[in-house]
Amino acid sequence: MSRFPVRLIGAISLAAVVGLGAVGSAVAGDRIPVSSVDNTGLSLVNRIAAVDNVVVAMDGRIVRILSALPASHPPSPILEALTATRSSLGTIIGTINAQLCNQDVIGSGDASLADGDVYAADGTATGLTNQLGSVSRVLTEANGRLVRISGAIPPGPPTDELHSALTAVRDSSVAGFDAITVSLGDAIHPPSPCSIT
Repeated sequence: MSRFPVRLIGAISLAAVVGLGAVGSAVAGDRIPVSSVDNTGLSLVNRIAAVDNVVVAMDGRIVRILSALPASHPPSPILEALTATRSSLGTIIGTINAQLCNQDVIGSGDASLADGDVYAADGTATGLTNQLGSVSRVLTEANGRLVRISGAIPPGPPTDELHSALTAVRDSSVAGFDAITVSLGDAIHPPSPCSIT
């Protein structure tokens, strides 16, 4: 197998990390829109990398939202919205874990997803709750995309390139999950990965 896809994923991941740093410095009102269409003509690695780009963008929104929260424990309904968003990230992590553990991933997802981040400028409790609702919805759609892609992955353990691409999505999802956990101050951890040998 060619090492080019691994290098491509490495470059995409590096660009995403640099982008996340820029996104992390975004202030309230800086929109982080997302739009993605699943192109079945691309390699599975590139299709999975597109999902990772969506998750990284949502991580950027999470950082922006968390930085706008008061220093004390998040008030209701923001608390519930943070918990729901973390749950959406946990679902993505679970889907990736199932794929990495060579378990069946059954279901379907839409080919496209989009969200304009229209509530970005609203730093009120309602606005932050709406922002988190948008993030949660996009993450749910991203998980549907992963399920859709999983149907095209051949049976058996994933190739090294697929393993790397799936792990990148998992790592991005865990980053958002952990950031929310720190904000909530609880001891909820993301689903554990299976042992890959």
